[in-house]
Amino acid sequence: MTHRERVQAAVQFERPDRLPCDESFWDGTLELWRRQGMPADVSAAEYFDFDLCTMSLDASPRFEQKVIQRKDGWITYEDRFGYTVRKRDGVSGTMDFLGHVTADRQAWERIKPRFALSTDPGEPARIDQASYFAPVDPYPSWEAAVRKYRRIYATGRYMLFQAYGPWEATWRHRRMEDLLMDVAIEPDWVRDMADTYQDLVIAILGRCLDLGMKPDGFFMVEDLGSTRSTMISPESWRRVFKPAVARLGSFLQQHGIDFWMHSCGAVQPLLDDLVDCGLQVINPLQTNAGFDVVQMRKRYGGRLALYGNISVKKMLGARDELEQEIRRKVPVARQGGYIFHSDHSVPPQVSFERFCWILKTAREAFDG
Repeated sequence: MTHRERVQAAVQFERPDRLPCDESFWDGTLELWRRQGMPADVSAAEYFDFDLCTMSLDASPRFEQKVIQRKDGWITYEDRFGYTVRKRDGVSGTMDFLGHVTADRQAWERIKPRFALSTDPGEPARIDQASYFAPVDPYPSWEAAVRKYRRIYATGRYMLFQAYGPWEATWRHRRMEDLLMDVAIEPDWVRDMADTYQDLVIAILGRCLDLGMKPDGFFMVEDLGSTRSTMISPESWRRVFKPAVARLGSFLQQHGIDFWMHSCGAVQPLLDDLVDCGLQVINPLQTNAGFDVVQMRKRYGGRLALYGNISVKKMLGARDELEQEIRRKVPVARQGGYIFHSDHSVPPQVSFERFCWILKTAREAFDG
């Protein structure tokens, strides 16, 4: 099978020819691995023979992206999505959010028109190869974006377009603490913000399709849970956010695009609703939030494919415990419905040698 056919088989619960694999990495991990022996002239996807590739949508209100300060290993910057943040420079970790542009409903009414797809042919594209998260470089023209798409798609990997979901996108410009109160006190306003954002995502996808850029799947990045529970009650999510997600799911189904989702935390109470919205693949299935792919396969059968759930904590621990986990979980993939991935992303504390062994062990476990 090609990479694309392998992942398509997994999503459709057909047996792939080998274990479908992909991974996400913390800032600094790949740079360290190249000092530990990974070749510098190849990408992680090429070296590890991963099966996925991505492009990211810019569904932001397009505020100016600018660095305010870089000092002593820290960076403070304003993001296109309307927040100001301070974090370690070039290192994954805690982010200190300092400000958000949507201070109140009046501010939202001024910002709302920014969530619209311009018809100006000279306007930069709203899709690029660069990550959706804190992009620094300007977006290309639509013509250049099409060229990038064709080059990436030609690698034969299963292509995901990715963007925030309506909850994640809204708190980025509204401030999470305020949005949590808004969901309870002003749900109609929150739904307006969510719907406005989702309209832009669907419009961007429509423009991409018009230009011949069709992904195999769409990856909604939407952290809805903590390790103990959902961020808001399932009832509130159904009332406020589910209609927007369902509209996205309907659009994707109409155009033959698979629906994938990333959500950290204990989102088990929302999974049946998300499947109702058309969701087909869920990631990363954090072990410390109670997920286990073996048990999930028993519950969901062929209704929901699983992408992740290999414990990062065990990646950092004893090799025999990690091997036991891999050999217990990976066989789920033999009948389709599973893509190998950590239960979040790989930090630099996992050595290059250890990760190579992890992948080798996982592929052997699939082969039996």
